[in-house]
Amino acid sequence: MENIIKKIDPDLWKAILDSPFNQIDYEDLLKNNPEKIINEEMLVTLNEEPLVVPERLNVEDIQIPSYDKSRKIRLRTYRPKGEQDLPVLLYFHGGAFIYGTPEQYDFIFFQLALDIDMLIVSVDYRLAPEHPFPAAIEDGYDALLWLSKHADNIKGNKNNILIGGSSAGGTIAASVTHLARDKKEIEIRHQFLLYPPMSHILQTPSMNELANAPMQTKNAAEWMWKHYLQHYMTEPPKYAVPLLEDNFNNLPDATIIVCELDPLKDEGKMYAQKLEEAGSIVNLLEIKGAVHAFDFFPSSLSAIFYRQQIELFKQILNQEE
Repeated sequence: MENIIKKIDPDLWKAILDSPFNQIDYEDLLKNNPEKIINEEMLVTLNEEPLVVPERLNVEDIQIPSYDKSRKIRLRTYRPKGEQDLPVLLYFHGGAFIYGTPEQYDFIFFQLALDIDMLIVSVDYRLAPEHPFPAAIEDGYDALLWLSKHADNIKGNKNNILIGGSSAGGTIAASVTHLARDKKEIEIRHQFLLYPPMSHILQTPSMNELANAPMQTKNAAEWMWKHYLQHYMTEPPKYAVPLLEDNFNNLPDATIIVCELDPLKDEGKMYAQKLEEAGSIVNLLEIKGAVHAFDFFPSSLSAIFYRQQIELFKQILNQEE
C-alpha cells in the first residue's frame, strides 16, 4: 500500500486524511454491519455546515410512483431557474449498492447544473442488503420511464435524456441502459460513468495490483457484490453485472472516467472496449494520481476534474444538437 500512496496526488491524499469520513471503518462495516454505514455517514454530515443553495438554482425533491404503483420513488432535482426544455441527466449516486444519498452530491450538482445549464435528476433508489438486485435498476428504469413522459413538468426535455452515475451508481446506470435498449421504450442519448464497478469476478490485473488501495479495496468490492447479488452471486441474471452482458450493440455513446490508483479501473476500460467494439463512440479518461471517489475531496486535482467535467458535458450536448 505504501507504494500506492506515493503515487497519489499529494494534495488529494491530504484531503482524504483530513476528511471526517476517513474515520468511518467502511471495510469492517461492509462485511459485518452494512446497514450501519448510513448512520455513520449521517452523523458526520450533521456536523458539517449546511450548503447554501445558489440563488439561480431550484432544488426540489419530488415523489413519483413506481411503474406498478406499489411504491414511491424520490427524485432530487437540480434546475437553473427560469429555464425550460433543459437536457436531463438522470443520475445514480455511489455507495457500494448499500449506502449513499442524492444529497451527498449537492456540493457538486448545485454548481454543475448551472455551469452546464442542465436539469439533474438524482434517484433515491432502494439499497442492498435489504433490497438486493434488481431493486435498484427497477427504481432506475421507473425513473427513466417517468422522465420520458413527464420531464416537461419539471422543465426538462423528455427527448434529450442522458444517464450517469458514480461508483456503484455507474453500475446501475449501465444496467438501466442495457435494459432500456432492450425494452425499446426510451432512447438514452449518452452514458456518463465515473469509476464504475463492472464485474463481480474481481480478477483483473488492476484489482490484484491495487487490492489494498485507499478508498476501494478488493475485499470491499467482494462484500459489495455479495450484498447486492446475494443468492445470485454464483450465477448472476441478466442486467446484474454489466461486463457479463452478451449484447453491446446499439447502446448510446459513453464517457467513462477511471482512476489510475483504483482497483476498478480495468473493469471500466474493459467495458469501454466492449462498447467500442460494438460501434459506440467512447471517450475513456484515466485520471492520473487519483483514487476511487477522488472528486469527493477538495483538492487541486478535483478542481481540475470539475472544470473538465463541464467541458465534457458541453461537448456531449453540442454533439446531440
